[in-house]
Amino acid sequence: MKNYIVASSKNWFFEYPKSKEYKNLSIINITSKKELNIDYLSKINPRYIFFPHWSWKVDSTILNNFECIAFHTAPLPYGRGGSPIQNLIINGYEESPICALQMTNELDAGPIYKKRNISLKGSLDEIFCRLAINCEKIILEMCENEPLPLKQRGNSYVFKRLKEEDNKLDFNLSIKEIYDRIRMVDSNEYNKAYIELGNYKIEFSKAKKTADKLIAQIKIIKSKKNP
Repeated sequence: MKNYIVASSKNWFFEYPKSKEYKNLSIINITSKKELNIDYLSKINPRYIFFPHWSWKVDSTILNNFECIAFHTAPLPYGRGGSPIQNLIINGYEESPICALQMTNELDAGPIYKKRNISLKGSLDEIFCRLAINCEKIILEMCENEPLPLKQRGNSYVFKRLKEEDNKLDFNLSIKEIYDRIRMVDSNEYNKAYIELGNYKIEFSKAKKTADKLIAQIKIIKSKKNP
């Protein structure tokens, strides 16, 4: 039986219930940078190493010795780089392909094995749920068929990774734009959209929008800038 590794620095993929077919695969989970080392991987000798979400650069020694598969939500080659889901939402995208591509030393530039379209509507947790479902389907298809990847075609565009300060809300935006900026980071694994008011930081979540109204839950916490 062939071995596989699924490496993820976030929990959204592991938390979603898996199918019987997935559970029947010989899969080892990795969740930390320390575990992803050449000695440990050589003992497992995986056919593929899948990365649904990985926050660190993978060493070139690993890339050269194993077939590493990244999952990236963007219509590649447009949308390489950081925070692809958030950047796509800011740019008005309502759906996007999730691409399974070969990891190379150039960020998100490797050839693509498989694609599946997903909706970008709803909260980030809802989007992660769709991602988990479709990443699993791609993993099953790749383990069964071992497809050859195809080179990316078209003009590339690289997104800038967003930081926590980019989650600060601008109330000069439209209601829809404010709604998008709340929902696109609405996950327990991300810093929430927020405003600063006096000595306090107000975080927003669970946003719902009508034509002219936005309703959201708020959390008021003491600002770190004003202990």
